[in-house]
Amino acid sequence: MRSFGLWYKNNNENNDTPVFSIHINFWSESVKKDSGIPDLDVGIKVKNFKSVNELIFHCPFVIVENDVKDLEPKLCKLKNANIIFNTDGAIQTKKSYSVYSFKKNENEEKLLLFPLIQDLGEIYCLYKEDNKTDILFNFSIFNEYLKNKDEFADINEVYIRFRISSTELKNSIYFDCEPSNKSFESAFSGTRIFDFKINEKRNLGSKTIAKIDMQKYLFPQIDNIHLLVMEPSSYDVESFANKQMTCRELEGELWDDYFGKNINYSKGRVLAYHWKFENECSCLIKIKYSKTNVTTLTAYIVMVLALGVVGSTIVAIIQSECVKYFPYISIGIGCFLFAIGLILGRKK
Repeated sequence: MRSFGLWYKNNNENNDTPVFSIHINFWSESVKKDSGIPDLDVGIKVKNFKSVNELIFHCPFVIVENDVKDLEPKLCKLKNANIIFNTDGAIQTKKSYSVYSFKKNENEEKLLLFPLIQDLGEIYCLYKEDNKTDILFNFSIFNEYLKNKDEFADINEVYIRFRISSTELKNSIYFDCEPSNKSFESAFSGTRIFDFKINEKRNLGSKTIAKIDMQKYLFPQIDNIHLLVMEPSSYDVESFANKQMTCRELEGELWDDYFGKNINYSKGRVLAYHWKFENECSCLIKIKYSKTNVTTLTAYIVMVLALGVVGSTIVAIIQSECVKYFPYISIGIGCFLFAIGLILGRKK
C-alpha cells in the first residue's frame, strides 16, 4: 500500500526547528450507522510553528474539496477537545481564534487551533497530480498576521485537525480479501487488511521524493504518531506493527457530538485500538469481521427450494413411469444449481 506523507518549508526568519506530532483516527464503515464512506481524522500539532512557511500533508489518492471537513469547530467545544487530547483543559477565544490550554508535566501547554477557513485568504488548498493529492497549509500568511499580535506572543504550538471522507480510502489504505476457495468457506465472514504508513519513503515513490528535493521541502522531526483504529468488539484484530498495541472501549455518548451520533453499536461495543510511533509510521492490521450477505441468503433459499423441487420431480417421474426423461431433467436441474453456485461464488 502507498504512504501518506508530511513535509514542510522553513521560514528563514526563525531558527527554531519545528517539531510535529500526528494523530490519526480511522472510522471504518463497520462502525458507522450508514455503513457508507469511511472517515480518516487527521490531527497535526506543530511546535515552533512560526518557523514553518508551508506545510504539506500528502494523500496517496485523489480527494476533492468536499471530501475534507474542518474539525476545528468541533474542538472549540471543551468536551470534544478534552476527549481528543485525553485531558482536562480550558478554551479561550482570542481575535477569532480559539486556544486550548492544559497541564502537561506540571507545565501549561497552549495550542492555537488552526481553522481551515480564515479571513486571511487562501490558507489551505489542494493540489492533485499522478492520482495523489497534496493538502497545502500556507503558514506564511498566518504567521505574518500573528507577528504583531501580543495576545499570541507566548503561544508557539498550533493544532490542525480535519476529516477525510472518501471512497478512495478503500484500496488505498485498506482492502477486503477473500480466499480462492471462498465458495466452501463461510459466506458471513471476511478479512480486511488495513495498512497505514506515514513518510515511508519506499512507498512514497521516487517521483514524489524527487519533487520534495527539487522544491526544497524538508522531512520533519516527528515527536510521535498516534494511530487509533475503531472496530466493533465482535471483530478479531491482529497487529503486525513493530510497536505494542493497546486497546480500550470507546466511551459511548462522549463521542456523539464529535462524530455526529453516527456510531453503530449493533455489532457490539466499539473498541479503539491504539499504536504509538516515532518519526515514521508503518502499521499493518488484519481484521476478521462478520457480515450480512443478502445475495448469499437468497441463493441458499433458492437452492433449498430447488432441491425440494428435484425431490418432488424424481418422485413424480417414478410414479408416472417416465423414467426415460429423468437424465434430461437431472442435467437441467444440475446446470441450474451449478449456475447458482457460480453466482454465489462471485457475489460473496
